[in-house]
Amino acid sequence: MNETKAQLELTGLERFSQLEDKIFRLVEEFKAIRKDNETLRTENVRLKDQLESFQNNESMVQDNLAKYQKEREELRDRVERALDLLSTLDAR
Repeated sequence: MNETKAQLELTGLERFSQLEDKIFRLVEEFKAIRKDNETLRTENVRLKDQLESFQNNESMVQDNLAKYQKEREELRDRVERALDLLSTLDAR
């Protein structure tokens, strides 16, 4: 009878020890998840900043492109007018 009681107590202690190990692993996993979460949040902020920078740069490039296209059209008009003037001189 004492032997059976000792086995039951041992089994109860073993179960408690297993439960304690599971809790410890769960806490460690939770800590790792928190750390990963913080890393991902930091990366997310960095990527948002980078995206904003790219969008600002794209906006500047679009503005410059529009400006250069306008200058090109103005230059084309000036060259065409100059050629028209030259052709009128040649016609005389």
